[in-house]
Amino acid sequence: YPAGVSIVTATVDGQPVGMTMSSLSSLAIDPLSVAFSISQPGGAGSAMLRASSFLIHLLGAEHAGLAAVFAQKGSERFTQEQDWQYLDTGEPWLPTVPAAIRTRPLSLLKVGTAHLVVAEVLSIHEGPAADPLVYHDRTFLSVGELRTALTFTGD
Repeated sequence: YPAGVSIVTATVDGQPVGMTMSSLSSLAIDPLSVAFSISQPGGAGSAMLRASSFLIHLLGAEHAGLAAVFAQKGSERFTQEQDWQYLDTGEPWLPTVPAAIRTRPLSLLKVGTAHLVVAEVLSIHEGPAADPLVYHDRTFLSVGELRTALTFTGD
């Protein structure tokens, strides 16, 4: 099942942390809130659970390589070549994404080794328009590539 791809970032104990996710969903209008899953029991996932705020980057198709980097344990993140900046509030921000949603956690629910994070939307930072990045069949794709992948030919 195709899902949108985002990178969630935060600053925890003075260090930037981030991870790729495809579990973002809208949750409520009042308060405006979203939900997502953190399923990594260690590393960036554990640090994220201690964050006081998050920045959820909605990725464009041109960010497929970055999504792969942030999905892989031990990969080099927040490099100068990746063009990260920081908001005045401290979260790592990638201004080249179509949108970044600044949130704060409202609730955490532990489910097995994962945590469901419910977060209130505080602000939205708009960037350049782009074809959305999706995740399907263990692959990052543009919407156009997804259409091709799902098109069946023959009898």
